[in-house]
Amino acid sequence: MLNPKKKFRKWTAISPGDDHHHREGGSRSSSIELLALGSETTREWSTSLSSVWKPVWYTGWHTGVLGCAASVVLVLFINTGLTIYAATNPEYKMEGGVGTLYLGSCDKSRTIGMWLHLGINALSTLLLSGSNYTQQCLAAPTRSEVDAAHARRLWMDIGVPSVRNLFRIKWERTLLWIAIGVTSIPLHLLYNSAVYNSIAANDYVVTLVTDNYIEQAPQSNATEALLDFYQELYNIENRTTMNFPMYGGVAETFNGVLEGYNTGAQAYEDLTPGGCTKLYNTDFISSHRNLFLITGQGSNVTSNNTIINIMEVSAEGISPSSWMCDYEEATEGGSYLRTGRTCISNNLVSNVTGGAPWRVQLSTGSEVEISGCKSEKISELEKCKVQFSLGIMIVVICCNFVKAGCMVMAVVRSREPTLVTLGDAVDSFLRNPDPTTEGICFADRQFAKQQWRHGGRTGPRQWKQEGVQRWWTSVSKTRWITCNFFFLITIMVSGVLLRMGIRNDGKYFDIDLKGFGKVSSGSILNIYFGNITQAILLANLPQTILSFLYLTYNSVFTCMLSGHEWSLFSHHHRTLRVTSPRPGQRSTYWLQIPYTYAIPLMTLSGLLHWLTSQSIFLARVEIWDPLGRGIVGTISTVGYSCIAIISVLTLGIIALLIAAGMGYRQFSAETATVGSCSVAISAACHAWEEPDVIIGKKVRWGDVGIVQDLGFRHLTFSSEEGVGKPIFGEVYAGKREGRSDSL
Repeated sequence: MLNPKKKFRKWTAISPGDDHHHREGGSRSSSIELLALGSETTREWSTSLSSVWKPVWYTGWHTGVLGCAASVVLVLFINTGLTIYAATNPEYKMEGGVGTLYLGSCDKSRTIGMWLHLGINALSTLLLSGSNYTQQCLAAPTRSEVDAAHARRLWMDIGVPSVRNLFRIKWERTLLWIAIGVTSIPLHLLYNSAVYNSIAANDYVVTLVTDNYIEQAPQSNATEALLDFYQELYNIENRTTMNFPMYGGVAETFNGVLEGYNTGAQAYEDLTPGGCTKLYNTDFISSHRNLFLITGQGSNVTSNNTIINIMEVSAEGISPSSWMCDYEEATEGGSYLRTGRTCISNNLVSNVTGGAPWRVQLSTGSEVEISGCKSEKISELEKCKVQFSLGIMIVVICCNFVKAGCMVMAVVRSREPTLVTLGDAVDSFLRNPDPTTEGICFADRQFAKQQWRHGGRTGPRQWKQEGVQRWWTSVSKTRWITCNFFFLITIMVSGVLLRMGIRNDGKYFDIDLKGFGKVSSGSILNIYFGNITQAILLANLPQTILSFLYLTYNSVFTCMLSGHEWSLFSHHHRTLRVTSPRPGQRSTYWLQIPYTYAIPLMTLSGLLHWLTSQSIFLARVEIWDPLGRGIVGTISTVGYSCIAIISVLTLGIIALLIAAGMGYRQFSAETATVGSCSVAISAACHAWEEPDVIIGKKVRWGDVGIVQDLGFRHLTFSSEEGVGKPIFGEVYAGKREGRSDSL
């Protein structure tokens, strides 16, 4: 029990009949009375605190928001400085709003792009975290806003991110909240595609020739050999009447390849059949180009022509390396491509490199065996690029600027103290108890929604909670459902893309561990866009989903840690953690999530965003013609990487298990589950002690004994020793000033 010498307020009980008459007869006037009481309380509270609680620019959430604003301004300077440098540097060859940061090796360009995306996602995480912090501070209600809501039997969120509060706070803070949120959408949809990799791929011609074509001196007239091939292919007797409608302008390309070999055979390197299949078993080949397949001496060739077959392989095909399977499966009456089945060129490569012969059956029925290859090695450097979009960076910088301005305004315009943390709310309600929540000493969120909200009559209630509850009970069903919904979308999309990637690659256990962000035709969506913007939006849509996932995941942890902090008040006496401390209180630079949780959450968010940028990304390929004369086509679509998707899936599942494990933890002591509900917090703060006695001391919530003149026990905060935990089965009722209503 508490110290009997302590000064208490006088309580006077009223009869049940009087209470009933008050409820029935004065129902209309009661709301006016409550509003008047709330306004009076607010004025008294504001006046009493005017000299001791003013906005402190270097403590509490002001410091946090200023820190967020500083980080956003730093990101703004980085974005602006690098953009100006890249746009004005002549080495980067700005053309059409696109600059080239690097041109050369494909492996090096992919590495550069991967590190640049890591930096982009680190900056993006700073923007996202700073926005979330500032929005939570902006949505925090003032005491006057809470009193106005309670007078209308509504409640507000305290200590957690909230959308509900936006409809009940001042319009200026609501507009700033919306501006910060809206400017985040373009950032997540565009930022990761401000820098992208563009790889070079070569169309090439595969020419099947006999030994004679290679061993004899280069033909003096390649056109003659080509015409002989066409004449035999189409069974034309008179060459002068030859017309090649099926080939059109391709004949010029074939002739150019043959002439190029005649005049520059030294540019071709000899390959074994195994080495040949291994080199050309790729979707986009950039280091080599045209290929001659050489048949063995024992080939059963009925043709007198040294050129047996010619085909052009386009990098824009569904699977460019399928031409090898096309030859391999000719014995079955058609190729994979002609029968519609999926070609798995890996099987051919494995067999040939293992020593099996590479046999080709022609359309004439003749079968030849490949004894060797000659591959044209490109002497110039590879043409893979790291490019950046000036237009995207301008949009990013504009959003960055607006976001920084809103954060600065959030600090400058915040003149009235807000209830940002649980400590702020408890301190306010202990100083000036809210009369609208008297008599419901252990109300929880459900009670506020189902009973108090509708003004239902209740009586003294038994404490039926036996044992300590778990952390997940402090999170509302809506937050759990929303968080799990975004997790489900992420896992489903990742699983579908992984299944597609494994099926297209034709391998289940031999996944390229270096394939982060690697563009290949087997791992791109079969969707081709009219312009690059459409591909950018689709590629970055998962980034937006991940941002919402981070916000909901963060709010779940915020609610659980808020419940944990509340339960500590039932375990032992504690000082209040407030944003603007007075003597006997402690300050805070974090809202509801301590740095030991906040920093890992930020790291997790940044890592997931980066892995996602390597999992699904803008795929841009510039295709060069077989003679290397110029770019004949560009592919703009969305690519994906199996190994990166596996990493996202693994990390996402781990994050989900961590949240479930945290939710399974027990609170420190038995307590009412108030969550973030302002009504439940207020109801728990009708103390026995006078405000000037309890404020500034360590307090504990629990059983403080029997209410005088009422006969029921009471649960509230107290600075005295002897506060006990709630007793199972015991009846508790709240205190009323001047009268007592049953709970």
